[in-house]
Amino acid sequence: MNRLGTIMFRGLVAMLPAILTIYILFWLVRSAETVLGGMLKVLLPVGWYIPGMGLLAGIAATFLFGLGLNAFMVRRLLDLSEKVADQIPVIKTLYGSLKDFIGFFANQRDSQFSQVVSIELEFGGKPMRLIGFVTRSDFSTLPAGIAEEDEIAVYLPLSYQIGGYTVIVPRSAVKPINISTHRAMGFVVTGGMAADKGHADKTTP
Repeated sequence: MNRLGTIMFRGLVAMLPAILTIYILFWLVRSAETVLGGMLKVLLPVGWYIPGMGLLAGIAATFLFGLGLNAFMVRRLLDLSEKVADQIPVIKTLYGSLKDFIGFFANQRDSQFSQVVSIELEFGGKPMRLIGFVTRSDFSTLPAGIAEEDEIAVYLPLSYQIGGYTVIVPRSAVKPINISTHRAMGFVVTGGMAADKGHADKTTP
């Protein structure tokens, strides 16, 4: 029975990421089809609507919005809407948090963000290293006092949680690690269990 339970557990662990990914994609497609498809059914003449047009409309709207961001007036309207949202307490908190969270992962192509580093601390007289991600090295646009010259901001994610700490440390206090952001994040959030994409770390300390 123990062996059977172990096999079942391993199968569940292997299947769960794929199942969740498929479910999220299905939810996104279904939501686009339900919301935008419902709007098209109202706007189009009877009999013109074809299943799947809602999804295509969502893809087209996303593309056009991204294209429109290059236009000066669209950027100004977007900035204005963000300023209005910043004046509403609850919306300000939700919108700001979601924007920062999504932007954190969307900016991985930025060479500054893609730098993975380790910070060495001392715990009980023993050296300890934390893995983090450099998020900012230029503080010129921020109020004085947040950081000194030659300091950087490092985000330290927590294992098995959505959250972490942002610390301001001297550049000399960190050591670069030659690893991709994706692999490093996977290693940290799984408590060191994920050594590579799709593989478990079977090494012993």
